[in-house]
Amino acid sequence: MLFCGSPASSNSSSTNNSSGSSSGSESSGGSSSEEPLPANNGVENIGLAVFKHDKLVGKLTTTETLCNLIVTNKLKNCRLSIPDPEDENKAIDMFLNSETTPKIKVNIINGTPYIHLSVKMNSRVASINQISEYITNERIAKIEDSASYYLKTHLLNYLYKTSKEFNSDISGTGKYALNQFKTNSEFEAYNWLDNYENAFFNVDAKIHIRSNFLLTGT
Repeated sequence: MLFCGSPASSNSSSTNNSSGSSSGSESSGGSSSEEPLPANNGVENIGLAVFKHDKLVGKLTTTETLCNLIVTNKLKNCRLSIPDPEDENKAIDMFLNSETTPKIKVNIINGTPYIHLSVKMNSRVASINQISEYITNERIAKIEDSASYYLKTHLLNYLYKTSKEFNSDISGTGKYALNQFKTNSEFEAYNWLDNYENAFFNVDAKIHIRSNFLLTGT
């Protein structure tokens, strides 16, 4: 999988989540196992350093960083390479941009957070020649399904990594749990960070290829 994209704002060197200081924070510039990927606006996507209570607890790869941008609605656009559903030895390059703001819903059941994320993105294929000399509705549907499943898998892996490995809510999902409590004092007493490590996640990801987003062959 190759992610290469542009953040919605280049002023993102450090972010603290609005769900409270106990939710953790992220800071760009940390090294990762992947090489930085250049974006169209000249900004490089590099791994993020993850902090908890001002202590470094880990680093995100480039792909995980892009997942963070998607969840936090900071991604302007990106390029995604997915396996060709009809030939696993080939890849298809797609340009993505957010269709709507990601929807996040949190339910607290028996003290455990259940976090649901819904992401919808528009896309266009980088080159018609990559998918075949002919385009059919069935072919496009297969690519959409493959891309949607691929994105869903990476988003789930990213979210569970923040929860189980980092125990740091760098996506700020805690703010969506506020409606589960009558007062801010109840939310503070719940101690979101201590319970975030026990969270379960569900992701719906849909990538839609619009007919007018198909590029001509090269």
